[in-house]
Amino acid sequence: MVSNQSIAFVANTSWSIYKFRLYLIEKLIEEGFTIRVLAPRDSYTAQFEHLPGLTYIELKHLRARNISPWQDWRLYRELLAHYRSLRPRLIFHYTIKANIFGSLAAARTGIPSISVITGLGYTFARKDWLQSVVRLLYRFALQRPAEVWFLNNDDCHTFTTEKLIRSGKSFLLPGEGVDTAAFPPAPYEPRKEVTFLFIGRMIRHKGVFEFIQAARLLKQQGLAVRCQLLGFFDDNPAAISRHQVDEWNRQGIVDYLGSADHVAPFIEQADCIVLPSYREGIPLSLLEGASMCKTLIAADTPGCRALIEEGINGYLCREKDGPHLAEKMATYYHLSADAKRQMGMEGRKMVLQSFTREIVAGIYLEKIKILPVNH
Repeated sequence: MVSNQSIAFVANTSWSIYKFRLYLIEKLIEEGFTIRVLAPRDSYTAQFEHLPGLTYIELKHLRARNISPWQDWRLYRELLAHYRSLRPRLIFHYTIKANIFGSLAAARTGIPSISVITGLGYTFARKDWLQSVVRLLYRFALQRPAEVWFLNNDDCHTFTTEKLIRSGKSFLLPGEGVDTAAFPPAPYEPRKEVTFLFIGRMIRHKGVFEFIQAARLLKQQGLAVRCQLLGFFDDNPAAISRHQVDEWNRQGIVDYLGSADHVAPFIEQADCIVLPSYREGIPLSLLEGASMCKTLIAADTPGCRALIEEGINGYLCREKDGPHLAEKMATYYHLSADAKRQMGMEGRKMVLQSFTREIVAGIYLEKIKILPVNH
C-alpha cells in the first residue's frame, strides 16, 4: 500500500474522466493513492466528485473550443496556482490544452507529469494556421513531461518524425481499457436483418456521411440490413446537425437511437460495429464491440487499423470512401452464420489479450512506481 501519495488527473471535460478513467481512479484509490481531478464542471461531475479518496477541483478557464491567448494565459495561471497548492506526486494530462498548458505549469513547479495523447482530433485534420500553432505549442510544451503516451503507433510516429517530442520520451498505451465483464460475449445469432451499428459523436470526422452513403447503397441493392446511429450531438466545428440526422431517419436510411451512457444493450442487439472515422486514438466503441464478439468494420486510418486484422476479426475500408465501406459491409452480410460468429470470437480474444482495464491499470501502477517522484 502507498500512503499520502497524491496523483492528479487533468482533462478538458468531467465527462472524459467519468467515461474513460473512473475505473482507473478507483483502482489507484484502492492502492492507497489520493486523487485530484481537475476539469471543467459539466453534467458528469456529480458522478465522481464525492468519491472517497478523490478531490474534485473545477477548472474555470479551460475552454476546449475557445481560441484566445488571453483565456489560455488565464488557464496556465489557474493550473500553476493549483499545482503549487496541491503539490501532487505526479500529474496526468489529457487533451490538447491540458497537455500544453498543464505541462508548462507542472514544469514551472517542478512536478513530474505525463502527457497522454488520446488522439490528434479535429485540429490535426485541418491544414491551416491553427494546426501550425498547435504543433508549435506542442513542440515547446512536450519537452517538459517525463513521458508522452500515445494510444497508437501512427500518432507516435507523427510526433516523433515531426520532432514534436524528443526521442526516447514516447510510450505506447493500449487504449483506455475495456470492462470485459460489462461488455460480455454476445456471439452472432441469425436474425431477419443484419444490423450495422455506428457508435460515435455526430461529427463529420467520425465518418458519419460515409456510413450514410454505404447504408443507402446497401438498401438500393435490396439487402436486408438495418443501419443505426448511436451518439450525441457536438459543438465541434465539424458537427452534423440534428435536423440532418432526423432527415436521414425520416428517409429510412438509418435509425437514430439517440445517445446513451450504457451502450452494451445496443451492441448486444447489433451484428457488426462500424466506424469509418478519419482518425482515432484507440476507439473505445470498437473495443467494446469486439469484447461482445461483434465483427468490426472501420476505415484504414490511425487508431482504427490497430484493432482490425483483415478477414479475421473485421474489415478495413478506404478512408472517406462510402462505396468501399458498402462493399465491406456487403462482404460481412454474405458470410455464413458460422463465419460471422468466428470473426466475433476473434475480436473478443484480441481484447482479452491486450486491451482490458486490468492491463491498462497495471501499466499505470507500474509507471507511477518507477517514474521520478515529486517530494
